Amino acid sequence: MNNFTKAVTILGVLTITGISAGAQIKTYTVADAHSHNDYKNNIPFLRPYEKGFGSIEADVYAVNGQLMVAHDKKEISAKRSLKILYIDPLIEKFSLDPERKLRLLIEIKEDHKAVLPLVIKELKPLEKYFSYEGHPGRLSIVMTGAVPPAAEMNNYPDWISFDVDHMDGFNAQQWKKIGLVSFPFGKYLKWNGKGVLNKEEISRVKAGIDSVHRAGKMIRFWETPDTKSSWLALIRLGVDVIGTDKIEELGDFLNKKPRSEYVAPAPYPVYHPTYKSDGSQKKVKNIILCIGDGMGLSQIYSTYTANRGELNIFQMQNIGFSITYSADAYITDSAAGGTAFATGQKTDDRAVGVDPSGKPLKSLAVYSAEAGKKTADIVACELTDATPAVFYAHQSERSSAAAIANDMVSTPIDILLGSGYKDFTEKVNGETPLDKMKQKGYTIIRNFDEFLSSQAPKIVALVDDSVTRPKMEGRGNYLPQAFNKVTSTFKNNPQGFFMMVEGSQIDHGGHSNNLKQVITENSDFDRVVGDALRFADEDGETLVIVTADHETGGLTLLDGNIKSGYVWGDFSTNDHTGTPVPVFAYGPHAGDFRGVYQNTDIFNKILALIKAK
Repeated sequence: MNNFTKAVTILGVLTITGISAGAQIKTYTVADAHSHNDYKNNIPFLRPYEKGFGSIEADVYAVNGQLMVAHDKKEISAKRSLKILYIDPLIEKFSLDPERKLRLLIEIKEDHKAVLPLVIKELKPLEKYFSYEGHPGRLSIVMTGAVPPAAEMNNYPDWISFDVDHMDGFNAQQWKKIGLVSFPFGKYLKWNGKGVLNKEEISRVKAGIDSVHRAGKMIRFWETPDTKSSWLALIRLGVDVIGTDKIEELGDFLNKKPRSEYVAPAPYPVYHPTYKSDGSQKKVKNIILCIGDGMGLSQIYSTYTANRGELNIFQMQNIGFSITYSADAYITDSAAGGTAFATGQKTDDRAVGVDPSGKPLKSLAVYSAEAGKKTADIVACELTDATPAVFYAHQSERSSAAAIANDMVSTPIDILLGSGYKDFTEKVNGETPLDKMKQKGYTIIRNFDEFLSSQAPKIVALVDDSVTRPKMEGRGNYLPQAFNKVTSTFKNNPQGFFMMVEGSQIDHGGHSNNLKQVITENSDFDRVVGDALRFADEDGETLVIVTADHETGGLTLLDGNIKSGYVWGDFSTNDHTGTPVPVFAYGPHAGDFRGVYQNTDIFNKILALIKAK
């Protein structure tokens, strides 16, 4: 009978039910990380310590009255003693950081009778920090490797505990000296660290983990695969100490975890379309272009997962992909990406409504107005931001907010809604852009409730930034309410309307690597899509297009549970990526948007429908 089996049987038969994603036993931080064979890395002790690791391991030999750090005797060097590499730096760091806690795992390579007296001697300067029963300090000393037999363990000071790979043969007093139980993972389970463990494997490993926990001790595995998938598996299983040779990678993985996980509190209902006019070839009267800024497939699927397997966007059956590179870069920004589908021409990054030479380009909003359609530009950000600006402005630099605001004076767009009031208050020849808009017959509105109740035919609504704050900070139903206000205002226009509505802050969540913001913003945007699908069914002549200007964050989904609404994502960047983005369409001519094409083709397809007789 091997140690693993003994560990299970010593405490009786356990009921094993497996584990579910998202159902962690504890909250994991980098303090649960262990630098395995730390002395082998190029900067021993300091790399894991500065990363925040809660556990660091060093192998030692007793050589001429000193503890020398090495894995093999051939590696012993006078410059690599435990005192030089670990004890002295630890004394300095603890004196500077009164809150820091650490477990120092010292592996006895051979001859515990020679090593342990030297441990007692050399660690004496750290005595005031020791943590043990009756002395709640900040430094735990755990001896591992060639530890003494159970009968000898109580011969050593209370501050020394031991790490063992079995749970049999201890009496109650001896068991108190055990500070950690470490099982050799590879001996009991053959796994390369890719994919997930099956139910039988989970049951086998979980039995040992539960037995250690029931005995009141913490558990560690060694010989584990050192991958994100294996770290995730150990976390799912409830392992207390996660070992690694990849200090920065595991440190970042755990440090980012709070911002990389999300559980939606409750699902929202989705609209189920009738599909009566979907894909028909009849004339399109109304066009609703929904742009999820920074929304890639991972953003969409994470939202689907959080909403327990339902999404308005996924009700749409006509699907394509948009290739997003700009005129001068493989990875577009919102300015060039938006300009491409607003004007039909690729331009340089940062350019708004102009070609690479700076020549102004005509947008879909202008073409729609010329066709007699009502037009709207609705966003949850500043109206001078890149995506809303590409429909009315012409500037080679997206940060030229005052110039972009002044370009609004020439737009035919009927309703504009966003924030950024200050951008529109700079005077040019004694007048602000808002003064000029008033002269053109626009009603200037500063209050969102006033916007919702206004009967004015032409509106520039510039709400306070607090109104467009992130959804997770309490924005409320700003975007769906704005959408419904515009459609109810425009629905009786004989020539129909063109409306651009943007889920502006999905992108913000990607830039900040905050999964909660990505999902809450994408959920809000998806509700608007549901309202658009409902309107399209009621109207019968409305085409809804849902797409993105680019993907933001390089989001990868590491784990999730559709039943519980749990998602764990990992971001590869805090910027945009070059990944093609999906295009979904619903209503008459929705089939025109199938396939893989350049982002400029979105403009071409929409313009053809605007001009169709």
